[in-house]
Formats: sequence, C-alpha cells, structure tokens
Amino acid sequence: MEILALIPARSGSKSVPDKNIRMIGGKPMLAWSIGHALGAGHITRVIVSTDSEEYADIARKFGADVPFIRPAEYATDTALDIDVFKHALTWLEENEGYRPDIIVQLRPTYPKRRVQDIQNMIEMLKDHPEADSVRSVAKATEIPYKMWVCEPADEHDNTAGTGSSLGRILPIVKDIPECYNMPRQELPTAYYQNACVDVMRYETVMKKNSMTGDVILGYLMDENYDIDTEAELEKAQKAMPG
Repeated sequence: MEILALIPARSGSKSVPDKNIRMIGGKPMLAWSIGHALGAGHITRVIVSTDSEEYADIARKFGADVPFIRPAEYATDTALDIDVFKHALTWLEENEGYRPDIIVQLRPTYPKRRVQDIQNMIEMLKDHPEADSVRSVAKATEIPYKMWVCEPADEHDNTAGTGSSLGRILPIVKDIPECYNMPRQELPTAYYQNACVDVMRYETVMKKNSMTGDVILGYLMDENYDIDTEAELEKAQKAMPG
C-alpha cells in the first residue's frame, strides 16, 4: 500500500514571517515534520509542496522529496488545502504515474508530535473501510455551547474592545435548545481539531473533492503544538532548545 506524507510549506506568512523555516530546536521548523514522516514506518514517500526554491532546498537537505514547485495561485493566504493537495496528486499522477492509496497531511508548523500517533491514525483508516479520513483532535477547553456570533457580523468591528456594543448575538450551537443556559456538566464533551495529523484516502480528495469526506474518525491527543504567532514560536523554542 502506498502511503504518502504530504507537507504543505508555502513561503508567505503574515503572522510569523518565514514561519516554516524559522529555527527551533536547532533546525528549521519544516525539518521536524519531515523527520516525523520519515520515522513513521507505514509511510512510503515524503513530499514537501512549496512555492519556494529556498524551502525546497531545505526540505531535500532533511530527506524529503520535492518533485515540483507549487504554483503561486496555490500559495496565497486564501489558498485552500484541498486545492494544494489536488494539485500535488494530479501532478504526481500525470508526471510520474504515482498514485498513493492514503495521504497523510503533516503541517510544518507542528514541530512536536509523536510518530506513534501517525502510525496509529494510518492503522485506524486501514481498519475502517467505511471511513473517509481520520483527524486528530483534543478536548476543548472553551465551551462551544456557550459561544455566540454577531448578526450581521460584517456590520461590527471584530477588533472592538471591552465596553463596545456588538448588537444582536446568536448562539453558535442551535440543535440543543438554550444550551448556553445549561450547566456545563450536562453538555456533551466537545473536541477541536488540533492540526497535528490528518489522514485521508486518495478517493476522498480526488473524487469527493474534500479533505475529510463524509465519515471522519477522531483520534484523541492531549496537547496542541501548532505555531501561528511569535509568542507560540517563542514558547516552542524554549520547550525545544537546540
């Protein structure tokens, strides 16, 4: 069975410039995800999809394959994962005749993850033919049943400070009547996707045009190490000294 680890690493980042190659634990952040993929025995190929020749050189140095440079149209702030993955899989099939059975997404902004979790999630998908994908999650610390949105949102300033009027608010969860008034102990346990590992079938991406499909299995983790801010990067650098 062909199992491809695909690591999407574009060069542009507004929150943390060149985030994917910032040094952490003595090497570029991108290198950690490459190492995780190479250490997972189930994975048969490791590819980095990037729009940068500099990133490509770094990825190759640490053992990944970079068979193409991602087109600029798939490397914008608003580019969707599905478009990035469909481009990669289409290119590989058209240019190499290569078609994996399972694809594993390892985001390069996650420098700390357990290789065994990757293995376990691949095995979950293999053991459940009815499933389209497996997604890593962690227990939510905030309660979504007590969260609200403004209507209409575009009429209000999202940066408004304390004491500002937001207008009418509506509950995010609507299928449990007045769940925002219920004791938290009576509410279902909620989970959030922690962006660590996503495992999906080839057909899920290419035929269902989705990163998850319809039947999604959850894999529980106990932490979130995704880096999206300078503060999170600094915290990780302290936790993973070089």
